[in-house]
Amino acid sequence: MSNLQNLPRLFTLANFDQACKENFENSLLVSPLLGLWQSLREKLSQSKALMQGKVGDLLQSGSFALVVLLFTVLALPQFASDKEGLALISLASLMLFCLGRLLGGKTTRAVRASDMLVLGYFAANVVATFASHYLPESVKGLSKVAIYILSYFLFSASLQTRKRLLTVLSATLFTGLLVSLYGLYQYKIGVAPLATWEDPTVESSGTRIFSTLGNPNLLAGYLIPLAPIAGGLGLAALATTYKWKWLAAIISFGVAALIAVATVLTGSRGGFLALGAMAAVIVLAAVAVLFTRKPKLVLPSLIGIALLVVGGGLAVHFLAPTLEQRVLSIFDGTKHSSNAYRMYVWIASYKMFLDNWWFGVGPGNTAFCLAYGLYMKSGFDALGTYCVPLEVGVECGIGGIFFFFAILACALAAGHMAFWRSTDKVGSALALGLATALVGLMVQGCVDTVFYRPQVHFIFWLIIAALIGLMDQKHD
Repeated sequence: MSNLQNLPRLFTLANFDQACKENFENSLLVSPLLGLWQSLREKLSQSKALMQGKVGDLLQSGSFALVVLLFTVLALPQFASDKEGLALISLASLMLFCLGRLLGGKTTRAVRASDMLVLGYFAANVVATFASHYLPESVKGLSKVAIYILSYFLFSASLQTRKRLLTVLSATLFTGLLVSLYGLYQYKIGVAPLATWEDPTVESSGTRIFSTLGNPNLLAGYLIPLAPIAGGLGLAALATTYKWKWLAAIISFGVAALIAVATVLTGSRGGFLALGAMAAVIVLAAVAVLFTRKPKLVLPSLIGIALLVVGGGLAVHFLAPTLEQRVLSIFDGTKHSSNAYRMYVWIASYKMFLDNWWFGVGPGNTAFCLAYGLYMKSGFDALGTYCVPLEVGVECGIGGIFFFFAILACALAAGHMAFWRSTDKVGSALALGLATALVGLMVQGCVDTVFYRPQVHFIFWLIIAALIGLMDQKHD
């Protein structure tokens, strides 16, 4: 039993942090560069012209401000097509952080063993790039992967204190709230669709909101992680001694409910599955807590939850038949054209993986499209596999799959450890919200193709960095 209890900590790799740090810093490649960096930093940080490090602190504060800006503007309509703008904000923030550190900034970041998983995932993409038949296109895809990997290190360095993490999450939720409100306005006026998103032979046509992002599935992908994060902030508020904690909690839970409603109104079936999976995670966590603290309440709670599910199902059946048709169409198999399309893409993509399982065809949707033409069923063109694990395998092979799932396991294990840490109830609440958000992203990612869009992928790496950082986050 004790070995099972220690298993989550083993998956966090926290036991190997110190050894990994020493080996990394003493390696033949890194040691000379690190020595040069330290020597230059010591000279610059003591310079009176640079106010003995105060300029460095100011630059690092500017870096954090850009991180906040990134997640504040993430859903603006101009960035739905201008992806380079978001990348520039992230890279500018990283440059400011590094320059600030060089000039004496006090914020630093220790090497973790979990970093090796992220670097391993990047290495798998590098190998896939130079093993690809489509080298120019793969290099373009690799540049995008590099930006997200660098963003992970930026987020984990910038959000080492609880206050900074809460600031970024709050900024993200504020924008998500505005995006949701605009989506609800679209539903009220019955906004016209920008494309054909339903199969009229299987379901009735209904209003699907897309807010500022122009695509209901993308909007769902953006909103899915925000609902549980808002709920986690509400629980975190209740765990504090803050005078207005009940008001803060009510606001947070209200935001979570509104974002969840907006997610439903996108009509994204991947969003429906994600909401169901996230609800299951929350129920599982609640039952686990009750089982350890008040086991007599477990059975009544499960009965109450079952009654709520039945009541909710009946309400949808009688009050929202269009929504019911949309949900049930998930299980219509190839009768629904969208289901059939995805199945054909999955089959073709799986064949691609079998033929390229060592190194993949190369990262990025451009390389994918060139290779996919050799396997596709006529009339079923695609920009991606509509399944994240399959996408990772197709793009960078078995090595990429291993490191990607290792990153997920590490983050969820870190969330598990933080959730059960009795001395930090605020951290427990945040861990529940973030881990639930990660599960929701992965569930939708298994049936949709928006995971690699910046509005979703930046949030994914923020969640990974935040969950792993909860293990040793500074409280303030």
